[in-house]
Amino acid sequence: MLICLRLFQVENAIEIAGNPTSDQNLKAQAFEFLSQLRSNPAGRQACLSIFTRTTPKASEVVRVVSLDVINHAIQSQELDDQTLSWMKDSLMEYVRRTYGPNKQEEADQPALQNKLTQTLTYLFISCYKQGWESFLDDFLALAGLQNNSFTEDGVVLYLRILGSIHDEIADVLVTRSSTETKRNTELKDLVRARDAQKIATSWQRILAQWQDGPVVFLTLKTIGKWVSWIDISLVVNQDTLNLLFALAGRTESNDKARICAIDTFTEIVAKKMKKPDKLSMIAFLNLGELVSQLIASPALNDLRTTSNYDTDLAESVARLVNNVLLDIVSVLDDTVTAEPTVLAQAEQLLQTFLPLTLRFFSDEYDEICATVIPSIADLLHCLRLLAPLPPAYSQILPPILNAIIQKLRYDETSSWGNEDEQTDEAEFQELRKRLQVLLKTSAAVDQNLYIETMSNVVGNTFQRMDQQGGQIDWRDLDLALHVMYLFGELTVVNGGLYAKSQPSSVAAERLIVMMSKMVESGK
Repeated sequence: MLICLRLFQVENAIEIAGNPTSDQNLKAQAFEFLSQLRSNPAGRQACLSIFTRTTPKASEVVRVVSLDVINHAIQSQELDDQTLSWMKDSLMEYVRRTYGPNKQEEADQPALQNKLTQTLTYLFISCYKQGWESFLDDFLALAGLQNNSFTEDGVVLYLRILGSIHDEIADVLVTRSSTETKRNTELKDLVRARDAQKIATSWQRILAQWQDGPVVFLTLKTIGKWVSWIDISLVVNQDTLNLLFALAGRTESNDKARICAIDTFTEIVAKKMKKPDKLSMIAFLNLGELVSQLIASPALNDLRTTSNYDTDLAESVARLVNNVLLDIVSVLDDTVTAEPTVLAQAEQLLQTFLPLTLRFFSDEYDEICATVIPSIADLLHCLRLLAPLPPAYSQILPPILNAIIQKLRYDETSSWGNEDEQTDEAEFQELRKRLQVLLKTSAAVDQNLYIETMSNVVGNTFQRMDQQGGQIDWRDLDLALHVMYLFGELTVVNGGLYAKSQPSSVAAERLIVMMSKMVESGK
């Protein structure tokens, strides 16, 4: 009777605290009661009983708060081994009943699954080293991944747990104390030694069983996370790659699984490795061929100028290309210490990936263009350090410079003075600022090429305008005027227009010609 009363009190307090219409005095008392539960062993026991009870099942908010109390208890590191073992056994009994091969209950809703996953992850952190060494084996068995008797709910929970474990012990974006960092390092070493091979095999089995849906998405996202800290050979092997390439090479429109597979390749490329090893991996994966096939696919080629253009796919492929080019450039930057064979491989890969990068840089959608700007910027910076450019690099800058200039032009969907497009206009002007930085770097690489290219853009525009009696697309005219403005900045850097009544530089001389053509075009 006493435990029933306790459970009733806990549930009642949670319901009152979570109800916005509750009396404020009662709500304050409820919060005070729940606060005391966190440090009360009997309260933790009550909360675990409430969560795992199936008849009658408590409301979702009560179960979430109950797990929150348990999470706090585990994270506080105040629980002894016996209590942790009791929690483990109670939760695993519930999990088998709800997610296992012989499940008796409906799986929890996603929000509650997330909370349960968090609780199990905290138990993993506390007990995997000693006390629950079979943690991952237990969930592999629960999902049927050891004997291919799959249970989808069990597989989903297993994948959620893997993702949560990564977030807690391996996410480099999270700031942690030195104690936590040391603990996490030990846990990662243990996982690599005990279970990494089994986990990688489970991914293969899942992707061989499912071709679409949440299971595939979760698997690919999990691989993308874990590849950053497990042995690369566990992912970059023929069995796994065959499955990933099959997903990435699908041709259906708006295929989320395909995008997830491409994102997984992006994460593989992002793995920290020695530069020669990274280049060898990129070459082994033959990603240039994969990207070329994707660019030629109907979703990115035939539909490119239509409203059905798959922008999500384009942005995903652009991220992959950007990451690859960044790695290639990092080798080219290191010309002093890099081995000649490594440099030669980087130069060869550059010939493959620069045209692919420029395809996305020149995309009509500015978000897709912006995705590859970091790698273009790094490449231009590298070329600047190499200037004057060696013959092997002489053909690299012209297509980049031409692509930058074309991206400065308003696209065909833009309308002059349309107030409804103010947001798009602001975003385009922000893009122009980023492009201007690229132009300045291009000028520093090869000023003569910069002057010649910019002069031709302006001169040809005003010549066409003159030939067509002033009839010209306003976008072309705006581009010419904007290029003149940017070109003028180079002239200022070089000392202004005139020195002793003569043009101060070649740039100044060209700018004077541009302005004359502009004035004459108005006749």
